[in-house]
Amino acid sequence: MRKDIWPQTHTDGQSGGLGWWLSFAVLAASFCLQHYVGFGNTLSRWNSEDFSYCYLVPPLFVYLVYINRRSLKVHELRPSLLGFVFLFFSGLLYLGGNLGSIETLTSVAIWVAVIGVVLLLVGIRMVKSLAFPFLILAFIVPLPPFLNNLFTFKLKLISSALSVKMMHIGGLSVFREGNIIDLGFTQLQVVDACSGLRYVYPLLLMGFVFGYLFHKKWWERVIMALATIPISVFANALRIAITGYLTINVSPQVAESFFHGFSGWLIFMISLMFLLIVSWLLKLSKSRLAGQGPAQEKETNPNADSLDLSNIRQSYLWIASALFLVFWGVNTALVSAQIKPLRKTFEEFPTVIGDWHGERSYVSEKILDSLWADDYVQIRFSNMRTGDMLLVFVPYYEYQKTRHTAHSPVSCLLGGGFAPRSRKIIQSNFPPPFGQVEIRQMVLEKDGELLLSNYWFQQRGRIIVSEYRNKWYLFWDSVIKRRTDGALVRLEMLLRPYQDVKASQAVMDSFTQELMKILPEYIPG
Repeated sequence: MRKDIWPQTHTDGQSGGLGWWLSFAVLAASFCLQHYVGFGNTLSRWNSEDFSYCYLVPPLFVYLVYINRRSLKVHELRPSLLGFVFLFFSGLLYLGGNLGSIETLTSVAIWVAVIGVVLLLVGIRMVKSLAFPFLILAFIVPLPPFLNNLFTFKLKLISSALSVKMMHIGGLSVFREGNIIDLGFTQLQVVDACSGLRYVYPLLLMGFVFGYLFHKKWWERVIMALATIPISVFANALRIAITGYLTINVSPQVAESFFHGFSGWLIFMISLMFLLIVSWLLKLSKSRLAGQGPAQEKETNPNADSLDLSNIRQSYLWIASALFLVFWGVNTALVSAQIKPLRKTFEEFPTVIGDWHGERSYVSEKILDSLWADDYVQIRFSNMRTGDMLLVFVPYYEYQKTRHTAHSPVSCLLGGGFAPRSRKIIQSNFPPPFGQVEIRQMVLEKDGELLLSNYWFQQRGRIIVSEYRNKWYLFWDSVIKRRTDGALVRLEMLLRPYQDVKASQAVMDSFTQELMKILPEYIPG
């Protein structure tokens, strides 16, 4: 063992060693105390099928550190003050993620804090040597839901198109519309689970690891990482094509039961095989430069410095523990001091607005659990004069934090199978006190039908369309106003065959004018 990192035994007994271990135990406890919300958010995402591979990342990180143990001996283990910079930045991410209700930031804060602690223990040169293992450790951070859903939608379309071409090559007569594949007597719908994204993430991780273990040149490692994306898409399209072939030539039951369950594992193994083939082809490349190899660090004497590094390191651990506790205390104080303003509940919300007459409806318990709202209203209105119909859906939050916040409906709409046709910001005139505001307009398509959607965040007297600005104001108002209450207002109108978007938007604008005369009583300004 290196003598300058482990606790020392002094003449007065084991006090030195016990003090070191006590400081380390307090650091671990304060680290867990600060980040327990982030741990919960992260593990919740890991439990989804898209990110279940994340459970393999920490053991893989430990293994990569272990295989580098010999090369690490050349570095002097000198604690670095830079670790405090990382810990402070991690604390800011922690506050921003909790107060701004951004789950991804709470996960990133954990990763940054781990790097900061290692810097305090072993120093900059050691962390540089472990740059790749720390890069792999970053895979513990799941993608934000809106990015995950966007990639899922794009990959569904690509996989559907490619699988249809494969089936055409195989002599099958099939047609595709969006993510629906028409087999003649039945249809295959490429749902989110079949997008191929569940192959991309773990295969990308394997691409990085294989590149690191089996290749020395940076460009070879880049190729290994980039190759994972087309391999994943091709393998997933092959899975869909085989499913279509079995449906037509064997039976739909075989395609949907045994093969559908077994094919996920089989296709991933095939993807790994293709990745190994890419690695083998790179090794056969004749473009290698002779004599190039990794630079060797000069051997250093770990005992060359006369400073008592063990005492310095122990002091750093106590300061780091205090820093964790300060950020935890600030977050706790801000959250506990939140004000919940008085308001009318949505039970009192009228079902008649001008010429529009509505009927209440309610979401399922499953949707309500994922919605996190404290109150909501969902009414389907009909205009008795024109025959137009639209849906009003407004979830309200007494306070907002991670896993209890309003979020953009884009993820929900794309997750429901709608394809975006257009998405833009439009101007709208709201009644006082709002006046001229910007709202988001989306036109979506599904099975040949168009859906017009308007939405905005109505938060503490503001009308906001950007989810990022909304997150910033959540953080700002939690500190300045001690309030994080707010709502998402969502209007949807299914267009009839003869209706165009411009005329339908005019109808929705007319309804919105009447709605906004009532809504502020239920969403405090």
